[in-house]
Amino acid sequence: MLKKIHIKRFAEKLLHIFQAFSLDVVAGALAIGVFAVKTLHIQPNPWWWVVLSLSVWTVYAGDHLLDGYHRKQASTMFRHRMHYRFRYYFMTALILAAFTAIFLVWLFMDIRILIGGIAMGAGVLIYLFVIYIGRKNNYYFQKEFFISLFYVAGIWLAPVIWHGMPLSIPLIASMIIIFLLAWAEGLSMAYFEQIFDRGDGTQSFCTFYGSALTRNLSGALLIAGMLLSLILIILVPLLKKEFILLIVLSATLMLLHVFPSYFQQKGRYRLLGEFIFWLPFVLLF
Repeated sequence: MLKKIHIKRFAEKLLHIFQAFSLDVVAGALAIGVFAVKTLHIQPNPWWWVVLSLSVWTVYAGDHLLDGYHRKQASTMFRHRMHYRFRYYFMTALILAAFTAIFLVWLFMDIRILIGGIAMGAGVLIYLFVIYIGRKNNYYFQKEFFISLFYVAGIWLAPVIWHGMPLSIPLIASMIIIFLLAWAEGLSMAYFEQIFDRGDGTQSFCTFYGSALTRNLSGALLIAGMLLSLILIILVPLLKKEFILLIVLSATLMLLHVFPSYFQQKGRYRLLGEFIFWLPFVLLF
């Protein structure tokens, strides 16, 4: 019995570290990448998966470093304390990851992807700078919205270029639905972490606009995504499987609204919030 308890605690600690390093987010981005290439019916360059992983990790690590610097060791969130404590290692890894991604794109991929990636990288830097300035001046920047926008645009950039044709309305709609899902997930995380954010003096949509609006907007985004997916299932039978999957993702995330007390315990909300983005891996089978 004691051995099982130790194993359980070890597994929980391992998961905690896995999440703190944003590896769950990276895995989710790869799964959404699978959704993108399957929906667009393309065969991606194998190096793209490495570039995508490095790019997503760089953005999230940079965001956590900023959060860590804001409160330093006094932060109430483990991932922020960890990024501050090991900030020099993380900064070194972040720089190496960013330049490795650029080098791999330059070496193995289309020059248009490199140009688009650099432009997007510049946008991310501007975003992080505005977030930093906003915290200094007690101004709230729409963090959840823009990080979802970068998330979706970054994943779809290369697949859309490789697709080589104007995107049809259903394909554009699938991107919009993923964006709505990512935005709703970000708002849900802000809702569940509002106590930590207030304790750290960190602004989020929830701390700025309140719990009710955050919860309602998140739910509205999920419902909008499910309704749009349902309409597209009827209109575009060819992509029926993909849009059914999007409904499953949104419905699963909706569980956070149905059972908030349960998912608040032991950080289950974060586990579910990131796990739903892993589901598109089923398209590989």
